[in-house]
Amino acid sequence: MDIVFLIATIVSFANVIYAFTTKRVLFAGGFIDYYDNKSHFFAGLFASILFIFFYGGFYFFIFPNVK
Repeated sequence: MDIVFLIATIVSFANVIYAFTTKRVLFAGGFIDYYDNKSHFFAGLFASILFIFFYGGFYFFIFPNVK
């Protein structure tokens, strides 16, 4: 299970970096452009940031020894 959460964290981090550099975010099965739909763009960005926090933060840093 560690590898699944690690992959999810890395993909979410890459998505956030991509969103900040290109103003496009991968969310809900496709890329959403900032200029086309700002509310969906920020929803996808917020979801990716939450994935980093919950998958990476909770699983690897806050509760690393819980089985």
